[in-house]
Amino acid sequence: MPHFTTRSLLAQCIMPRISSDDYYDAESGESTRKALHSLIQSEGIGGVCVFAGNALETAQMLKELQTIAARAQHPPLLVSADFEHGVAMRLSGGTAFPHAMALGMADNTTMTENVARAIASEAAMLGVHWNFAPVADVNANKNNPIINIRAFGETPDVVSRHAEAYIRGTQSAQILSTAKHFPGHGDTQADSHLELPTLPFDRTRLDALELAPFRAAIAAGVRSVMVGHLAVPALESDAALPASLSHNIMTGLLREELGFTGIIVTDALDMKAITNHWSVDQSAVMAFAGGADVVLLPPDPLRALNALETAVTEGRISLKKIFDSAQRILKAKQWCGLLTIEAEDTWHIETLETAQIQRVRRRPDELPEMNKQDQSLLALDAAKPALRWFGDTAAVQSLERFQQIAGFALVEERDIPAATNFFRYLAQLYRGDCDFAFVDADIQEEDIAELLTGTQGAEVIIFAVFVRSQADERGSIALPKGMEAIAKRLANGKPSLAVLFGNPYLRETFPASAFLCTYSSSEPSLGAAASALVAAD
Repeated sequence: MPHFTTRSLLAQCIMPRISSDDYYDAESGESTRKALHSLIQSEGIGGVCVFAGNALETAQMLKELQTIAARAQHPPLLVSADFEHGVAMRLSGGTAFPHAMALGMADNTTMTENVARAIASEAAMLGVHWNFAPVADVNANKNNPIINIRAFGETPDVVSRHAEAYIRGTQSAQILSTAKHFPGHGDTQADSHLELPTLPFDRTRLDALELAPFRAAIAAGVRSVMVGHLAVPALESDAALPASLSHNIMTGLLREELGFTGIIVTDALDMKAITNHWSVDQSAVMAFAGGADVVLLPPDPLRALNALETAVTEGRISLKKIFDSAQRILKAKQWCGLLTIEAEDTWHIETLETAQIQRVRRRPDELPEMNKQDQSLLALDAAKPALRWFGDTAAVQSLERFQQIAGFALVEERDIPAATNFFRYLAQLYRGDCDFAFVDADIQEEDIAELLTGTQGAEVIIFAVFVRSQADERGSIALPKGMEAIAKRLANGKPSLAVLFGNPYLRETFPASAFLCTYSSSEPSLGAAASALVAAD
C-alpha cells in the first residue's frame, strides 16, 4: 500500500452514488465509467453507494471497481446500499422482503433477525458490505410523507426491539448495520428529499420518543448511525441548521453524550433539504467538521473532496478529525474482512502522513450458500403474520363464497407491475370470475361509466391501493385528490374491500366496507394478501 496523505485520508470519507444502469448505459456509460474510475484510481475514494440496476450487473460492476482500487494500491472500496427490505428495494433480481412495519406488526423479533440476516447474506454475495438499515424512526405521525411503513411501528418499544433484532441479524453476517435517521424522522410533516423538516419538540419529549431507539441501537452494538436532514431547535440553537451539519447534534449529542464510537454517516447530501440551502463545498465541509465520518452522495464528489482539503489548509478541519474518521472507516473495512491493519494500535496521528495498510485480505471466494427459494419462502413467512383485517369483514370473507368479483388497482405508474402481480396471484387462487382494471386520478367520466357497466355482475369490489412513502415531488402519503370519490362511485353500493399495500392509515377515510392492511408493498405481501382473501373465513 502507498503512504497515506491528508488528501487520501479525506478521500476515504467520500462516498458517491453509483448505478449499474448508468455504468453500462450504451450512450453515457463511457463517461460515467471514466469519471468513477478516476475517483477510485487517482483519488482513492473510500467507497461507493449502490442504487438502481440489475443485481448481476451490479455484482460485475463492483468486481471491476474493486480491481481498479487494488491495481492502484488503494484500500478496497466499502460498498453501501439501501436494502431496508431487501436487495430488490434497489436492484432487479434481488429478493424482496416485507417492509419494517410489517415485521413490527408480526412482532416476532426472531423473524426480524432472520430477515435481516438473509438480506445481509444476499448483499454480501453482490459485494455490498454496508446496509443503510434499520430505520430507527418512530412513526408517530400518520401523515409523515417519507417514513410510514419504513418504520417498525408507532412506539419506541416496538421500534427499539426490532431495530436491535435487525442489527443482530445484519451484523451476524459481517455486514455493517445503520440506525437511521438520527435524531428521529418519524414525527415530521415534510420529506427531507424535498425540503428541510423540523422536529419542534423539547428535549424531554425527544428523549422519551425519538432518541429511545437510537440509544437501544447503540447499546446493541450498531456500527453506524445515519444523521438526518432535520432541524431540531431543542438540540441546535441555529434553527435553520440540520442535524446532518450540526456539531452540537453529531458530536455533542451522538458522539459525546450517547457515547457512540462507530461511523457517523450523513443522509444523502444531494437531497433538497441540503442543496436548496448550501453549496456542495459548504455542505461537505460543515458535515465533516460537524462530526460526520462519511460524506454521503455529494452532488459533485471531486468538488467535495477539494473543499475538504481547502478547509484543512485553512484550519477549519483538524488533522485529528481526519485521522479519527479515516481510522473508523478503515477499521470498518477490517471488520468486514476487506483488509487487515497490522499493528493498528501503533497507528497514531503523529504518523498520519506515513501510516499504511500493510496487507489486503480479499473476501472469501465462497460465501455462505444462499438458496433463492429459501429466501423467498422466508419473505412470505414474514409477510403472512403481519396482515390485519378491519371493518365489516364478514361481508367480504371469504371470496370463495362469490361467483364474480371485480378488482380496481389504484396506482401510479411505478406500481402497475406490483398491482398486476397481486391480481394475477388472486386469479390463480380464486375459482370464480375475476377481472381488474387500473384506475388513476386522471380517469375520464366515460371510462368510469364503462367500468360500472362492465362490473354490474360483480358481487364484491376489491380495491388494491398502492400509496406508500416515496422520495418524489408529491411529498404526500395521501391518495391523489379525487380518488376516494372515484372509488366510492366504482363500489356502487356493493360490499367492497380495500387491500392497503402501503399507507395503513388510509382506512380512516377510504370508502370501503372492509380493509386488509399488509403494511408493505413488497412482493411477498402481494402473495400473502391474495392467499388471505381466498382462504379467510
